[in-house]
Amino acid sequence: MLKICLLFHLVVVLKAFPDTNFDLVRKEYNSILNKPYVLLPHKGSYLLPISYNSNPNEDVYNVLYNENTRGRGDYYLHSEAEFQISFMTLTGRRLFGTEFNLFLGYTHEAWWQLYNEEWSRPFRESNYSPEIFARRMLENTWEVLGGKVVAYDVGFVHQSNGQTQELSRSWNRWFFRFAALYGEIFMRATVWSRVPEESDRDDNPDITKYMGYGELKFDRLFSKARFGTRIVPGTEKQGIELSYSYPWQEGLRYYIKLGYGYGLNLIDYNHKTERIGFGISLTDIVSASSKELLGN
Repeated sequence: MLKICLLFHLVVVLKAFPDTNFDLVRKEYNSILNKPYVLLPHKGSYLLPISYNSNPNEDVYNVLYNENTRGRGDYYLHSEAEFQISFMTLTGRRLFGTEFNLFLGYTHEAWWQLYNEEWSRPFRESNYSPEIFARRMLENTWEVLGGKVVAYDVGFVHQSNGQTQELSRSWNRWFFRFAALYGEIFMRATVWSRVPEESDRDDNPDITKYMGYGELKFDRLFSKARFGTRIVPGTEKQGIELSYSYPWQEGLRYYIKLGYGYGLNLIDYNHKTERIGFGISLTDIVSASSKELLGN
């Protein structure tokens, strides 16, 4: 079933993102850069009040159970809320006289046990990802393997869940990221190299088996709808997220997200996830249609 869903989704994505739309995206992006102290959308922001996981990773939370808490029931219920806030800001133009601009970025992902009254509705897991990167936006695209590379980044990211001891997960990475148009596909690809840690301090030494050395994202606009695919190609286990959004009102979109497999967050990176969520997302300059970009 997963292969059938993935095949269908990629066929839809492959139809996708006309060059004229991206010219408008680039124009809007450059316009925003001329405004000081603006928070730019980065990896997407959304709120899923209903997020259901059919296969919760309950075992990892066994450390929380003792004679005083055992009667409270499960710490990880199937249903919870999920949200992500992601933004970046320009901190330097024409870095060292080059065509690169310097950015600081931040992405906050949270899984909130909103319906778990017995445990006081805790934030079960939060992933914090500050990053710094240099970006070059290409006025004249590069032709690579039949596609058009429109921008690329070089940077460093720290990702952690802010926990201690048995629940702690974190890693640091250098990365190279680029955005390209392949026919009508808008693709963002990232490759990374983990910064080595001492073995006695490494919370997750096998994380590349599940989160690999990069990820791929595809987007497709079809009329007002947007389809998205994120692939996490671990070296031994893989994960995938599929998403669909549709305009609701100005600045907001209905949003559905499905996740299956491994590496979709830090605490569950080595546990198979099977989840679906419903909610809203913020419109960004990629998911906006041509009319939205022009303000018509």
